[in-house]
Amino acid sequence: MIRLESLTKLYGSFVAVDDITLRVPRGVLYGFLGPNGAGKTTTLRMIAGILRPSQGRVLLGGDDVHRSPLAAKLRLGFIPDRPFVYDKLTGEEFLRFVAGLYGQEATSWSAASPSCSKCSS
Repeated sequence: MIRLESLTKLYGSFVAVDDITLRVPRGVLYGFLGPNGAGKTTTLRMIAGILRPSQGRVLLGGDDVHRSPLAAKLRLGFIPDRPFVYDKLTGEEFLRFVAGLYGQEATSWSAASPSCSKCSS
C-alpha cells in the first residue's frame, strides 16, 4: 500500500507538487498522467525516497520513507526515467549493484548461479 499525506514539494517559491493526499491499496495498478512539468516525476521520486518532500509524508506499507527508509524501500522497486548509471556499469558491476540493493553479498548469488560466475571471469 502506498499512502501520500499532504505531499508537497517546493523549489523556492515554485510549487512542483501541491498537497497530494492519495491511497493506493496493495495490488492496485496506479499511474500518473499529465503534461510535462505537472509534478509526476517529482512525486515518484518522493515516493522512492530520492527527494525529500517540503511538507507531508510518504508511507509504503505503513513505513515512512524518511523515518524508516530501509523498511520502506524494501517494499518498492523504482527505475528512474533516466537510468544513467546502467550504461556505465559492466554486467558484473550491475549484478553486484542490484544484489546490494537487496542486501545480498556477491558470494551468495555468484556461487549459486553458473551464469553469474561467468560474469566474474
